[in-house]
Amino acid sequence: MKKLLILFCLLPITAFALADWQQTEAEQEHYKIRQTAEKKTFKQVKGEVKAGFADSLIDLADLYYEGIGTKKSYKKAYRYYRKAARQGNSYAAYSQAFMLMYGQGVKPNPPKAFAMFSELAENGFAPAALEMYRAYQKGNGCEKDPTQARQWLQKAANYRLPAGLLYLGIEILEEDPNRGFFLLKEAADLENARAQYLTALCYELGKGTPVNPQQAFNYMLLCAKQRYAPAQWQIAQWYAAGYGVEKSILQQFRWTRLAALEGFPPAQEQLAAMYQAGIATPVNKKLANKWAKEAKKNQRKESD
Repeated sequence: MKKLLILFCLLPITAFALADWQQTEAEQEHYKIRQTAEKKTFKQVKGEVKAGFADSLIDLADLYYEGIGTKKSYKKAYRYYRKAARQGNSYAAYSQAFMLMYGQGVKPNPPKAFAMFSELAENGFAPAALEMYRAYQKGNGCEKDPTQARQWLQKAANYRLPAGLLYLGIEILEEDPNRGFFLLKEAADLENARAQYLTALCYELGKGTPVNPQQAFNYMLLCAKQRYAPAQWQIAQWYAAGYGVEKSILQQFRWTRLAALEGFPPAQEQLAAMYQAGIATPVNKKLANKWAKEAKKNQRKESD
């Protein structure tokens, strides 16, 4: 569904003694600049649609769907996807079917969505194969059928769709560790964050591949750079232990903080302790209390 992507940059921490509020101020300025650019993009694309440029229909739908440069509106996104689909665009038809399946901006209609996915998949539109897998697996718009689900998942993997490779790898990892690992690694090399995380764990545990601490660290770092909090937290732990990398208390602090900013409670709790004790950063009781409170708040959310 996400044709237009926002790229977020991890701001480098060159001085760990900087207070959180200073770094937050820089991030807020970066956010304002990005928001201005997004609003200009939205205005331009909307103008193109009004001028009759059919190719811009999908772009406008994507912007409404993601809420880029404008208020998010599934209803408007659906309207423009449907217009583009009527002109024979497969991506638009896929997007329309997706929204019909899950009731985004329109009353859910799984049978109709399934029929649309089926036609697209039979005509070779790769992402639809993955939706056929999900439909047969959960019984969305059709009867549950594990055999059909596996067949469509295999087709999605054959198309080298990262999610298809990931799900198939997960499904067969226990029955065939070597092939499961191969599929996960292939998805990881196609930059799927969850696959990178699982590939790192396979290298750590020797699942389907020999134990390799350096490769485990490398794949976990790739995942962490995609702002996946569990990976950021794991990288912090591996820097602390020197697993697959040279020990670095400064890097431990850096990645603990990044995971904390993503709302990961264990990292928030650890960051509070580091500020409290002055580990890799000056003692700061105020920030220690702030992060301790954040950790407790998010732990309560998880338990609810």
